[in-house]
Order: sequence, then C-alpha cells, then structure tokens
Amino acid sequence: MDGYIAQAITAITEDGVSGAVEIAEKSADLFIWQASADTSGDLVHLRKDLLDVGWTMIRAHPTMAPLVNLVNALLWKIESARDFAHGQQVIEASANEFKRRLHVHEAAIAETALRLISDDAQIVTNGRSTTVRAVLRHAQRAGRRFRVICAEGRPACEGRIMASELAASGITTTLVVDALAVVLAGQSQLVLVGADHLSAHGLMNKVGTYGMVLSANAADVPAYALCSSEKFLPPEYHPPQQARWPAEQVWPEVPENIQVANVYFDTTPLSALAGIVTEQGVQPTVGIEAWLAAIQLNPALRL
Repeated sequence: MDGYIAQAITAITEDGVSGAVEIAEKSADLFIWQASADTSGDLVHLRKDLLDVGWTMIRAHPTMAPLVNLVNALLWKIESARDFAHGQQVIEASANEFKRRLHVHEAAIAETALRLISDDAQIVTNGRSTTVRAVLRHAQRAGRRFRVICAEGRPACEGRIMASELAASGITTTLVVDALAVVLAGQSQLVLVGADHLSAHGLMNKVGTYGMVLSANAADVPAYALCSSEKFLPPEYHPPQQARWPAEQVWPEVPENIQVANVYFDTTPLSALAGIVTEQGVQPTVGIEAWLAAIQLNPALRL
C-alpha cells in the first residue's frame, strides 16, 4: 500500500475531533488518491481496494452517514465502469461531486436557518458541527446579532475548537460544561445541533444532544437539527454497536472496581425536534421518512 494512503487512513480512523462532513471530505480525497495510485490495471482490484478501505473507515466512524453515503455512491458508480481507466475516472468524478454537494447543501441550509435566528437571541449548541458553524457565520454576515453557548463536548472536548472558531469570527461565545448546556438550553431562544446521521430511529449526534432537546422542549424553546441529505442513513445499513472509548479519556487513573462508560453519541427521537433543516428547507418527520426510503444501499455494504 502507498505510504501516503496508509498514513491518511490512520489519520482518518484515529480522528475523534473532526465532524462528519470533514471526515467525508478527507475520505473523498483519499479515494481519489488511492484510485490514481493504483497501477494494477484491474477493475476488480480497484473495486476491492475501494471497498476494503471504505469498510476500514466506516468501522472507525460507524455513526457518520456522509462516509457511508460516499462509499455507497462510489460503489454504485464503479459497477457501471467499462474498464480500469474508466473506473479511475468515475471514482475521481464521483468523489469530487460528493464534496461539491456537501458545500452546496451546507450553504442552502445556512440560508434556510437564517430565518430561525433573531437579533439578541441566545443559541445553544454542542460538540463541533461544521454545518452549525456555517449557519452561525452566515447569520452574522447577514447582520444578525446573537450570542452562542457551546457545550464543551467531553471527553474529546471538540466544543472548545467550535467555541474558538466562532469567537475568531467575531461571534460572542461562551463555553460551558456539558451539564450546564442542558440547563441553559431551556433558558435560551434557540437550540441548533448538527448530526452524525439521521435515520428512522432518530437523530444521532454528540452525546448530550437528547438532554438539551428535552430541556428545550420543557421550556418551549425550539430545537432544530441541521442535516443535509448526505447525513441520511440508508435504511438497509445497520451500523455496528457504538464503540466505548477509552476510560482514560474520562479518568486517567481509574480506581479499582469502578467502571467508566465513555460513549460519544446519543439518539434523539425525530418527534422531539421542532424541525430538520435540510438543503430543501425545514422538513417534517413524514417527509424525512419518505426521503430515507428512497436511498438504495449497495449490497456490498449490507451486513
């Protein structure tokens, strides 16, 4: 295996801070490089390498639907390839098109979400979502004046990066511990969260999301998920059970007889959300379910 490819795979699989969109973009670039570096001349070999690397990254980030949908799209495309050279071409074209759609859809979501953000609003979010970041930056450029409460996002604490990015853009930002964010969600005007994936079972996002949404619901504060269709999980794809991350992330020297449960994600019922903001506007649950049903999963990704 090419040294660059091996390093890139390791970097992506060990990345516990980047959001789902960022992971998908990095993976798309990797697939393009991998296809161009393949000198086998064998279309079957090209597809096998694509699937092997795809599964490696999916297993490392099983909750991230954009990654699943990227691999799914590339597998469907390569099956229509006439020969090896054409296979290389369709991988490059499809991966670049996937990246383009990610950015176009993010911009559309930012425009739709603008009407949800009022002047002087206090907005609560958690973890680090590039889509939430794009929405807030767009609102600021449009002249909205608001303040943001960022949950820290333990144990990886990617909320600190989010807070730093927003503050660098001139947005008034406060970082709080996760438990306090749950309290403040019910004392604010709006809750905006990203998504790792959305399925008929609910919205999977950074752990703490469900608590924030419940707090918001109890106080009649609207809570929206910002979620492009690339984050819709194909119905036939069944992600493996969520991995438990190292206990040392939470407590470096755990005393004997104490078990530490360290998970990164939770699931929020779609019915608990005020709406789901997609590239096609704010969608009700019924519309989302029909959209999900239309996604076809490549047989190679069925478990």
